[in-house]
Amino acid sequence: MKKALLFGLSVAATVQCGLTQAEVVRLEIKDQRNWARGQAFKAGPYEAISGTAWYEIDPQSTDAREITDIKLAPRNARGRVEYQGPFLIIRPKQASSVNGAALFEVANRGTDQSNRILFVADDFDLSDAQLTKDVAHAPLMDRGYTFAWAGWQSDLPAKSFGLTVPRAAANSTVRATAFLNVEESPADSGSAKMGGSCAADANDPTASLKIQRSYDDVGYVVPRSEWRFATRTKDGKVTADPCSFLLNKPVSGPALATLTYRGDQPLVTGLGLVAVRDFNAYLRTHEIAGRAPPKTIMAYGYSQSARFLRDFLYRGFNHSAAGRPVFDGVLDTGAGAGRGSFAHRYAQPGDAGNSVGSPLRAVDLYPFSDLPTRDITGRAREGLLDRARRDGVSPKIFHILSGTEFWARAGSLMQTTPDGNAALPEAPDTRTYVFAGTNHAPRPAMMFLKPEFKAGYPYNDNQDEFAAMPALTEAMRLWIEDGTQPVATQRPVLGKSLVAPAALAFPKLPGVAVPKEPPPVWQLDFGPRYRSEGITSEPPRIGARYRLLVPQVDEDGNEIGGWFGLRRSVPIGTYTAWNDTNKDAARFGIISGLSGALIPFSWDEDERAERKDPRKSLIARYGGRAGYMHAADAEIERQINAGFMLPDERAWNHEMMLLNWAHADALWYVWPVKPK
Repeated sequence: MKKALLFGLSVAATVQCGLTQAEVVRLEIKDQRNWARGQAFKAGPYEAISGTAWYEIDPQSTDAREITDIKLAPRNARGRVEYQGPFLIIRPKQASSVNGAALFEVANRGTDQSNRILFVADDFDLSDAQLTKDVAHAPLMDRGYTFAWAGWQSDLPAKSFGLTVPRAAANSTVRATAFLNVEESPADSGSAKMGGSCAADANDPTASLKIQRSYDDVGYVVPRSEWRFATRTKDGKVTADPCSFLLNKPVSGPALATLTYRGDQPLVTGLGLVAVRDFNAYLRTHEIAGRAPPKTIMAYGYSQSARFLRDFLYRGFNHSAAGRPVFDGVLDTGAGAGRGSFAHRYAQPGDAGNSVGSPLRAVDLYPFSDLPTRDITGRAREGLLDRARRDGVSPKIFHILSGTEFWARAGSLMQTTPDGNAALPEAPDTRTYVFAGTNHAPRPAMMFLKPEFKAGYPYNDNQDEFAAMPALTEAMRLWIEDGTQPVATQRPVLGKSLVAPAALAFPKLPGVAVPKEPPPVWQLDFGPRYRSEGITSEPPRIGARYRLLVPQVDEDGNEIGGWFGLRRSVPIGTYTAWNDTNKDAARFGIISGLSGALIPFSWDEDERAERKDPRKSLIARYGGRAGYMHAADAEIERQINAGFMLPDERAWNHEMMLLNWAHADALWYVWPVKPK
């Protein structure tokens, strides 16, 4: 039976406690009941609590200093800006089973990235926790962790796990981009909706459309009479549409359409950062449904969510109104060196940088490293943690990366100077873990055969990074709570295992072409008032190009920098952070999106000779399944002893390696095509 409960402070009570500048004014609990049908973990059954968090912020306060357009947003009778969003908490049902630690996950585009990484559950949905019927693997729930989420992204569709924010009484220039003749994209049309905003006037004569053949191409301007804000329906009818553009004539060949126009009223997107801060400040200090607050709060984010956490720290949001850290620890996973388009006018929170077709967006921006260093031109000196260190609220941090973060997310800039010539020290309470042979978006290897996922090589399905996440989460908790030192940093070493792409010693494998370099990243100038007013220069001015480095490889083509996880230590092939997908996208530096390749070893030495494969065969390495599993079980013990796997995950990982051998057997039949 659903419950409707209100938890929070009345206005009078808020005044008695001292009016804060930004806060959760109330928490409305709409549902509280057993999660996963009451399944019993070692910490007993869990319950799910969901509802709505209602927020307010004083637009004149220092708490609002990083929120573009907040002073132009509508206010309530108290002179505050209101906004609201959903929340979800999953915790042990019995208070005695709680371990005192909460893990707050920053939702990725309204969805979780913890399922299949921190636990394995069927039908897990942030918007409806009751869909979950069974949890197959839950080492952190066995230990009594509390999990929490709160919506933060304001440009998501209605009813998503996002955030409802006001629009500001303002407008200015917006830049929309669309690929033409790339993969399945049309040759004459695209979206003109950016940052949740379309053109304020579909007949705007000052709007401009440029066709470019690369990100840094000067391009040519299409006369205003040769395009319009319009869309073509399936029956061929053309109608005016301020959210789309349509060319009179299609463009030939792969191209990028860059459209600038005056947008309509922007969403106050930066309130998402405030929501995450204030929800967790509330979680730390208030009883929720009769349960005392957690003693420790750690933040976890994957990909976009990890970039959000890096921006959160950079902009000083880890400082609560009470003057203490919001998060005691941060696990940013799969972020690379980037941050994101989260807080400026017409922000695009979903954009992920040049490598995945988000051209010249406010994503891969200096500073890249935790500690201060000069930018590539030498005119600035900043570090990601400057504000947190100044305020005395620096959390303990795990930077967790796959090989893709070097090949597509400028990962080397986290540990080198922007010119790539010198190594940088780590911040005192930071560890970096690079998992060799992993990639950002593991997919089942055989999926490369399906038309909708067609790729040049089988997909890299290496799960080593994910397999280590429960152990790393527990290591972070112990580091925070009792000072137990975590595993030392494991990352490539500049000049040895971190090298220029031209120095990559990749073996010559039949039918395999290695990318020449990662997608380009340039210094970008968004205008002199970017920090205070948002982007004032669209498109941005392109400056110097950053020098990006990648992990070196061994004689098999497998990465040698960083930690060797279970599959990398007992390989069935060459695991890369890149694949071969679309030739048309290559001119824009897009090498494979975020999916790598698994180029399997030949089955035996006869097959290896026939295929002219320089790598030892599976049979030569392991003798067969029994030999492979003997090596895998020994490696599982090494992972446990090193602190990259929890002891109670031994049997689970044994089963995963049995499946891995089955993959090797199947892949041998489909790759490569035998030479004619």
